[in-house]
Amino acid sequence: MIIEDEVIIARYYMETPKSLEKITRNAASEQSTGLGTRSGFETGGLIETYGAKVVSVDSTEIGDLNKGIVEIAYPIKNFGPIIPMLLTTVAGNLFELAEIKNVKLLDLDIPPAYLSEFKGPKFGASGTRKTLGVFDRPLLGCVIKPCVGLEPETFAQAAYEASVGGVDFIKDDELISNPAYSPIEVRTSATMEALDRAEEETGEKTLYAVNVTDEVANIMGNAESAISNGATCLMINVIVTGFSALRMLAEDQSIKVPIHCHRDMFAAFARSPAHGISSQVVSKLARLCGADHLHAGSIDGKLFEDNDTVIKSSETMRRQWGEIKPTLPVSSGGQNPCTVEHNFELLGNDFLILAGSGIFGHKDGATSGAKAMRQALNLAISGTALKDCPVEDKELKTAIRQWQPSLDK
Repeated sequence: MIIEDEVIIARYYMETPKSLEKITRNAASEQSTGLGTRSGFETGGLIETYGAKVVSVDSTEIGDLNKGIVEIAYPIKNFGPIIPMLLTTVAGNLFELAEIKNVKLLDLDIPPAYLSEFKGPKFGASGTRKTLGVFDRPLLGCVIKPCVGLEPETFAQAAYEASVGGVDFIKDDELISNPAYSPIEVRTSATMEALDRAEEETGEKTLYAVNVTDEVANIMGNAESAISNGATCLMINVIVTGFSALRMLAEDQSIKVPIHCHRDMFAAFARSPAHGISSQVVSKLARLCGADHLHAGSIDGKLFEDNDTVIKSSETMRRQWGEIKPTLPVSSGGQNPCTVEHNFELLGNDFLILAGSGIFGHKDGATSGAKAMRQALNLAISGTALKDCPVEDKELKTAIRQWQPSLDK
């Protein structure tokens, strides 16, 4: 008997040369009571209480390689509200079983009782908007480019130029954290001074997300250093540091700024349609552990996920989910002023679009690149097509000639 509030149901795609039903039963046993040959200690009562149970097996192809979607219910009492143990259970040894050719963890159905064990994002989408004072449009951000090599003063100047152009948000690239040539405390102090100058000129606030990714023992120290030097947001590379590192940051009462999550290395296990872990699962776990913002892929960008997958991940981050606040989806990777319109059409109002080269690669510099992004966003909101860009939006006109010359009149 399966009591829904006491289990997490994992949905998988599987391929095996053997019986799909039998292999699913084997996987359920492997990931719970775990004995291929039953021992005297593995009583019927123990199996009933702690054993994972097959919920469904839906064969989609039968032949030399049997394929299908299967569901397994795992008792929460086996792992509790501990994400490493949850992942060990739903994505552990079954991925190594020789009799399974491919397996992909597609989704997790998490009951309300389990959700209640987590605090989720402190700020989320609404809290980030409140911090910025921007409520009526998508948020616009940039990644400082080049990714690495800029000393703090030059980095700060780049941030200033983007900020006066109209971005709401600036982040470190995932490739820079605390290198000797740009220590967190020096880079943060210089950048926040530059952003304060920009705010005095424009009257608009720009958040700066400082990347605190490090060995786990150093992450809190990096966060404290960033915040003490004025950081208005933190960033963590959530896959390489782990969901527990994110949760540690998010649930610490001294952290009073949003946390921006980059998912680099994600594609190493997500890219194959037949094997690995899906973006849906990553989106849920990051939100559960406190991601205020999370990369969802890239609409019309350079990344591998198609637009439908980006939309699905974004919906997962934003939908009602118990008391867990919505996470702000981020569309990033190959964005420029000419992709803003379609991003807005597909993702709506509640997302953050990030551009790197699409701002810093603008022919007339970063300020013009940021202005072009803002102008493109204003056009999209007004319902005016990019091809009808008015002549007074000269920065956007230049961007169109640069990135989509077929639209230039």
